[in-house]
Amino acid sequence: MSENSGFWAVSGLMWLAFLVKAPGLRHNRDPLYVLVCGVLLLGGTCFACANPDVIGVVNAATGVPNFSAPLVYSMLTLESALVLTLIIYWRDWSPEKATRWVRWLMAAYALAVIGVVTLFALGDAPVERRVDFDPYYARTPFIREMILLYLAAHAMAGVMATVLCVRWAAGVTGPKWLRRGLRVLILGFALNIGLDGSKLLAVSARWCGGTQWDWLDSEVSRGFAFACTLFTGIGFTLPMVGGSVERTLWENRVFLQLGPLWRALREATPAVVASLPVPWWDVELKATRRVAEVQDGRLALRPYRNPAVARAAAARASALGLAPEKAEAAVEAAVLVDAMAAKSASGDAEPPLLDDGTATALPPLDQRALIRVSRMIRRPPFHLPAHRAASRGPGRVSA
Repeated sequence: MSENSGFWAVSGLMWLAFLVKAPGLRHNRDPLYVLVCGVLLLGGTCFACANPDVIGVVNAATGVPNFSAPLVYSMLTLESALVLTLIIYWRDWSPEKATRWVRWLMAAYALAVIGVVTLFALGDAPVERRVDFDPYYARTPFIREMILLYLAAHAMAGVMATVLCVRWAAGVTGPKWLRRGLRVLILGFALNIGLDGSKLLAVSARWCGGTQWDWLDSEVSRGFAFACTLFTGIGFTLPMVGGSVERTLWENRVFLQLGPLWRALREATPAVVASLPVPWWDVELKATRRVAEVQDGRLALRPYRNPAVARAAAARASALGLAPEKAEAAVEAAVLVDAMAAKSASGDAEPPLLDDGTATALPPLDQRALIRVSRMIRRPPFHLPAHRAASRGPGRVSA
């Protein structure tokens, strides 16, 4: 494996995150959403262009020995501006205050990009340096100033972003995924400061005439860059995708864990199961329909519910010392199993009539309660004796 494969790995992850979110740009024009996509795309591109293999290709294609240096530094500077802009818009500031800050930032970082390009054009960097450009040209007129300018702009963005996120996180009471994202961002921006610090130390050592600290630029700063990019990318995407992923996992859990109860009700009351297929990838629709069919199955069995079964099951649950929620689920499971057996035994006969006092609909159970019932259907904590079909008849109170 190439020693530069890490660059492709980080770039690939950033681009993958962008591709996941990019389809939303067609119908989502929220500035926050657009900025997150921009940060992910530019971050991945910047890391790819910083790959020494790509640096060599770009330099050869342009005919300028170190053309990649101002290109990567300009992209880093622009990414810093986008990151700060995203944080500013992310916060609950007034539109006037946010706009004022963003205008100031854009003007400052636009000047920084112009300065980087201008200083490189004025300087002389004839020897291609793919890995150690900064320390190698640390004492070269104009190139030296270019290096300091981009490091200052990048470090300032890291410090400002860290301070803003720390202050924000101290008082944020928003969604949990926002809080988690902020904590990851703080770590990422702190690592960003370490990246700039290691590069500045290597450059400072060159100013003093030594080369013993060049490894800080070629090795340590690279590790900081990998970690910083990953953590900031994760921090920005967590608040926007964390909730969605959590909902998808929960819906998949609902769909799977309702399986035993749904299959039992489908066999007893096949009419409640819709015949239209559901796309395999639409987890939300699959879970929603399964919950609805389970609720409909319970309602269809309502004429066959036996209060005696409920009382006996409650007594057994109490004797076993089951927790209240588990006891309720065990009682409901026992009543449903008995009702399904009664319906099966009745064949094609009309279901028993319900008293006027039971005319109201059977209260639906929430998803968590249904999951507990499904577990009791699969692994009941006790077994009740079969109840007599003869004891069933019109005028029973529904359990």
